[in-house]
This record gives sequence, structure tokens and C-alpha cells, in this order.
Amino acid sequence: MAPQPEIRSLKVDFPVYGLDFTIDDRIVAVGGGGSSSRSGVKNKIVAFRLGHGRIELDLPRDQDCPMSVACHPTLPLIAAGINDNDTVIENGENRSCRLFELDLSSHAIKPTDTAYASTSRNTEDYQKVTRFSPTGNLLVTGFTDGQVTVRRLDDLALKFPPLRFNGVQDCDIDPDEAHLAVATPKALIILSLKDGTIVQVIESPRLNGRTECEFRSCRYAKAPEHKLYAAVNPVSRGRGFLCAWALSPNPQRRYPITKRAKTASVCRKSITSFSVSPAGDLLAYASTDLTIGVADARLLKPVLVVKEAHGFAIMSLCFSRDGKCLASAGADTLCRIMILPNLLRKESHFISESSFALLCVLLLWLLSHTLSEMKLLE
Repeated sequence: MAPQPEIRSLKVDFPVYGLDFTIDDRIVAVGGGGSSSRSGVKNKIVAFRLGHGRIELDLPRDQDCPMSVACHPTLPLIAAGINDNDTVIENGENRSCRLFELDLSSHAIKPTDTAYASTSRNTEDYQKVTRFSPTGNLLVTGFTDGQVTVRRLDDLALKFPPLRFNGVQDCDIDPDEAHLAVATPKALIILSLKDGTIVQVIESPRLNGRTECEFRSCRYAKAPEHKLYAAVNPVSRGRGFLCAWALSPNPQRRYPITKRAKTASVCRKSITSFSVSPAGDLLAYASTDLTIGVADARLLKPVLVVKEAHGFAIMSLCFSRDGKCLASAGADTLCRIMILPNLLRKESHFISESSFALLCVLLLWLLSHTLSEMKLLE
């Protein structure tokens, strides 16, 4: 196992429900206490660098707190899922998909545009997923009522009509921006981004052929892995698992994802958060026992484990754009940044040492065998 990382902490004055890194590696945290009827804690969007101060935006007190966030891959643009007040929601006019500009010249976060993510009139529903495509040309939202939208960023027009599923846990767009993966509790659903048609369905695995499981999260990884990863939890209490499917190299194949999955247990408790590094070589996960782990994406083997990483439930994980840092946050109002050691080099070093030891054993055996043969000849 790798040495423990350097960990830095920043206290914020609200529970954090979403984290992401901007293009210049500022951390954007969103959260709060909900509407004024629920808590006196302010709802906020905060952008910061450790040691460089912070930029804050207080949100209207009669609206809900942000429940998800995404930063554009090339622009100083933030997307967040924020419910309007109860009256607006009950009228079916909840424009929960909000866009903000991070204006460094004026040291401000400025609202720019809004869009619908769902027509739900239930005030308990919210925008659980907010995600940009790899190029930033598309914006995906997933609502707790099961509705998924894909919009073009230039005009926020729908790319195809909204789709509805039986629950939405997570969504992600593949590196080629040809397919969208939607994780529901019981299935991974692969959609064509041309028209929203379903091209493949992967049912949730049964561990040991018996234990029923649910998908918690899904993420694509670009080269060198070219895979789709998912975090999976048993319905009954038990270990958290990671699954990996290879992407088909042939675009003419009927199914874009290979059907056989590689699966590995990585933690003793259920997984609550999941993230893939920009290079696609590391997988980060947080579990209900407040542990954060990092696994080798190729081997699905943990290379770093940090126990008691937070005091309360860990709601969000994300890698920095260069993959050198892992940020985490949750209900304990703390953002923690792990400066990661070179995790995979250590694993490679271990493999090299093992190979060298095996080679030495083989050489000794050959030497012993040769000496025995020489004695027989004498």
C-alpha cells in the first residue's frame, strides 16, 4: 500500500453536497441548509484555492440549496442543480439547471442562464446529477424523479426530448461523445447521443450469483483504459464493489460495451461517492464508514486507503484536472484535499521487485541443476 497522502482542510459554513475543479484547478463547493423553512444555514456556491482566499455567492433564502455541480472543462463556467421555491415547483416551473460565470476580474460568481431539468411538482425531488461532456459542448442533468435531459451548451436547447427512467443514480458521457450512460439502481442504460435511443442495457450484477446489488455511480475513462466503470453496492449490508466494462473499439458493433465485466471488492461498507481521474488510471471511492480509497483502474485493486477521512457522510469526491489531488467533502462542513503520492509507480516498483526475485530463484535453480549434471558426467 502507498504512503499516506498529505491532507489539507478548509472549513466552510455549510454542508457540502457537490464538488468539482475548475479549469485552473480552483475547487467549487456547493451546498447549504435548504430553504428558509428548513434551516438558517445559507445556501452558497464557493470557489477557492488553499491559501488564496475564496469567491462566494449567497443564493436566495427562499430557494433550495445546490445539490449537484459541474465545472466546464475549458471555460470559467459552473453548472449547478438548484430548486426554486416551493410555489414555483408546484406550478411546474422549476428551472433548476443554473449556469454561473466565475469572473476572476471582478472576484465574483455571476448567474448567467437557467433551464428546466424536470417538470416534477414534488418539492422533494431535486437535480441529483449535473455533468458536462468531455468537450463541454453538452450538459446532462438527472433528476430524482427519473428524468434525464441532454442540452447543447451554446443555446441550452434540448438535443432530444427528455427521457424518464426508474430512478437516476448517475450519468456520464463517453470520451467520443457518442453515448450517454445512465445508472439506475437496477441497470446501466446506454443511450445514443444522436437521438436518445437505448442501444444497450446492462443489468445490475448478482455477486456470487445470489446477492442482489444496485448501481451507485458510473463513469467513463479515456485512454489508456477505454472503459466504463461503476460502483455497486449489495442491497443488504455488505462490501462495496467496482465493476469495469471495456468499450468496443469497433463503432459498427451492435453493442458499445462488452458484456463481460471485471468485478472486485474494494471496501467493507457501501460506496457513497465515486470518481475517475482525468487520465483514467485511478478510481476514487468513499464508503459509509467514512473511508476514502483509491484503486488502480486496470487492476481494480486499492493502492491507497484513508480511514476516518471525514466526521460525517462523504457526499462528493473529485480529482483535480492534473490528477494530482483528490478533493472530498460532506455533511461535516469540511473540504479536504489530498495531495496524492505517485500511486501507480509504487505498484510498478513492487512488480519489478517481485519479477527480479523470481528471476533470481530461476537462475539459482538452473545453476544447481547444471552443477548436478556436471557431477553425473564425472
